[in-house]
Amino acid sequence: MLSRVAKAMNPSPMDPRLLGVFMGLLALGLVMVYSANLPLPSSNSTAVFWKQMRGHPTHLAIGLTAFVILLRVPTDWWQRLSGLVFAVGIGLLLAVALIKLVGGSAVMKDGAVRAIPLGIMTLQPAELMKLFALIFASAYAVRRHDRMRNDLLRGLAPIGALMLVVIFLLLYQPDLGSTIVITLTVAAVLFLGGMSMRVVIPLVVIMVGFFALMVYITPWRLMRLVSYLSPCDPGHAQTSGYQLCGALIAFGHGGLFGSGLGTGIAKMGHLPLPHTDFIFAVIGEELGFVGVTMVLIAFAYLIRRAMEIGRLAMSQERLFAGLVAQGIGVWIGLQTFIHAGVNTGLLPTKGLTLPFISHGGSSMLAVCMAMGLLMRIDMENRAGLRGRTESPPPAAKRAQTVGRRSWA
Repeated sequence: MLSRVAKAMNPSPMDPRLLGVFMGLLALGLVMVYSANLPLPSSNSTAVFWKQMRGHPTHLAIGLTAFVILLRVPTDWWQRLSGLVFAVGIGLLLAVALIKLVGGSAVMKDGAVRAIPLGIMTLQPAELMKLFALIFASAYAVRRHDRMRNDLLRGLAPIGALMLVVIFLLLYQPDLGSTIVITLTVAAVLFLGGMSMRVVIPLVVIMVGFFALMVYITPWRLMRLVSYLSPCDPGHAQTSGYQLCGALIAFGHGGLFGSGLGTGIAKMGHLPLPHTDFIFAVIGEELGFVGVTMVLIAFAYLIRRAMEIGRLAMSQERLFAGLVAQGIGVWIGLQTFIHAGVNTGLLPTKGLTLPFISHGGSSMLAVCMAMGLLMRIDMENRAGLRGRTESPPPAAKRAQTVGRRSWA
């Protein structure tokens, strides 16, 4: 009994390359968060380091603890608990809505309420909901696979109604960036799980129209879209285009090889939020085009491996695990694309963290949990392959038995 439990907890060794890329991105984030805040303190106090890090080492320690814990949890458990996990996520979003409803403008930060205060730290449920919604959608696609193909209304109406609740709670904060990431990730998981293209195309059109409407009816979002076309024009450079203009200047200053760690000037009051929403611009200035390219290559490898892990799990008839792995790849890829696109002017300005690198405790916790789950799926895949090679299939066993009996 104990041996079976131990085998379930540790099915196979981890992929050293995937682990190395993951740890490398975390290490880069530790360095870049420190560098992004390096010029701010001027005293020689022993607390200077921690002021510059803004608690990032603590966030990293919590995230890595969650990563280790999820490595020990069998994937099947998440499938059984998917409904409870999703309910917890909705409950946390409701708590944020209640805080905003009761506290009003007194609890708002930058015009929004997105976090639950927990003493000296805060928790942003939207970040955790990215993983919780992905797990729930994967389990839902497995459970309703036939209905999603044959009866689209009964198959998609339940999760559609639940997602409308999530979208409403996120937009009430408001948090359009997380809404986009969660909605597109869930849609991708349902598509990979068998949702018909007859539903995918209208759904994408509806989502694009909805998000366009949200931008149009919100003045500051509309101004960001207008200034996106010419952020450094005199009329935009000091208003809605200020962030993007500062990021573009940072990339231009970095050149091919960068100005060097800690020597960037954009973060000295010229680039807002250099340790979170615009940390990619800080990387571009201090590590240059070469550094930015290496970071994108690392993310591309991680995303590709997530898709490969998902395909292998599906080939072993583990549909839930395969959908979760590929969903994680979609989520990380989508958020990385949006963050990099915003920083380089490819997309209109929208605040989203760069996974594994940006400062933010809730974001770090969510992506580390996702990596723990992804590597757990990979470990189970490896254990499944090893089991196939160690024991012949039933037909081969019967053939061997018959051969021995006839020889005797």
